[in-house]
Amino acid sequence: MQEKEQHRELPPRECSTLLTREGEPPCVIIDVRTADEFRTGHLIGAENLDFYRPDFRQCIERKDRKCRYLVYCKRGVRGQKTMDLMRQCGFPDVINIQGGYENWTSQGLPVQKDS
Repeated sequence: MQEKEQHRELPPRECSTLLTREGEPPCVIIDVRTADEFRTGHLIGAENLDFYRPDFRQCIERKDRKCRYLVYCKRGVRGQKTMDLMRQCGFPDVINIQGGYENWTSQGLPVQKDS
């Protein structure tokens, strides 16, 4: 593993801190839940990319490998699988939110709901 490669699962509060702390590289937030799940609420600024899309891997492969990514799903399983896939595809900095969206909201962290 390269020295600067980082693939890890962090608790919601640590992820929230990463998103707001000065000096941290900006994160691209990817919600891998379905569109219906995404509409019920999501992290502010998240992009929805349904894990179950037939072309999911191709969509991931088109992403910029220079960015830091924060991924999540409902409870953490699809997020973990996405993090593993991104590692295989050569993304050096991917973080999965431990426990997913449910854990994030249980901590009272901010979300956005589409009207």
